Amino acid sequence: MKILELEELLPRLDEDARDVDIWAEEFTRLMKLAGINNPASIHTWATECVEGKLRGVLQDLVKVNEDEEEEFPSMKKIKEALEEALEITPQDKCKRLQRLKIKRGESIKNFNWRYKKLYNNLPRLYQSFITVEDYTESISFRPFGRAQVITQRCVDLEDAFEEAELAERAEERKETNETVMSTLYTRGVYSNFSQSNRTGKHPFRQFSANNYIEVNNPKRNMRSRTNDKLLNKNPKYETNNTYKRTYKCFRCNQEGHGVMQCPYSFKELAELEEKGQISKESLNSQMEEGKLPL
Repeated sequence: MKILELEELLPRLDEDARDVDIWAEEFTRLMKLAGINNPASIHTWATECVEGKLRGVLQDLVKVNEDEEEEFPSMKKIKEALEEALEITPQDKCKRLQRLKIKRGESIKNFNWRYKKLYNNLPRLYQSFITVEDYTESISFRPFGRAQVITQRCVDLEDAFEEAELAERAEERKETNETVMSTLYTRGVYSNFSQSNRTGKHPFRQFSANNYIEVNNPKRNMRSRTNDKLLNKNPKYETNNTYKRTYKCFRCNQEGHGVMQCPYSFKELAELEEKGQISKESLNSQMEEGKLPL
């Protein structure tokens, strides 16, 4: 790893920071990834992470022995010196752990690992102030895991960690099963589209492509669906694709044309009535029904 790239990845620590433990953890991990094990190099890079008063604190940690050789501090001494300079007390660490919340998208397993690290950094006296109730509040954004810890009535944190992780695995398995079922359903639908002659008893294969088109596209193929309905249910139409429609005129009560194409006027209809070709009763009944204009 190049020096400039490593410098960009360094975690910074300003004078208002309160998370020295997290900074020390990230810094140690970066040093391991870069393959830096020399205490002198680690101290030099740690000095680059801070500024102002904190940089002077780290520089004062370098001692010269009797042989006039420089002795560099360990990572533990560096962290303790920074906490003392920032006036971070064990009470502050304890309150910070009690207020710690799981991040969005973070798994319970990773959160438990962070929680354990901060818990182990506390003095033994202050560890007794951290209870299972504090942990359940920390994972309040994971209701399934939180409910599992409460219902199992966990006494210590180790049991609470285990129950929360079990609940998370069960929830992931449930989501995986739902994903598999939805995938199978989708495959069943599209297999019917590609293989219309393939039928089976599985419920996913009872869904035909024609029904899918009719349900999801009501305006599509409207004419073909109307024709099929007429051909199947109305005996007046033929069984082939072309069908004959019968027209009936409501003016002269004759078949073969409509009212707009009627060849008779009202005067001609009166003459036909006098000749007896059209009955007066049929004309009166049509006028009462509103089929003929008065």
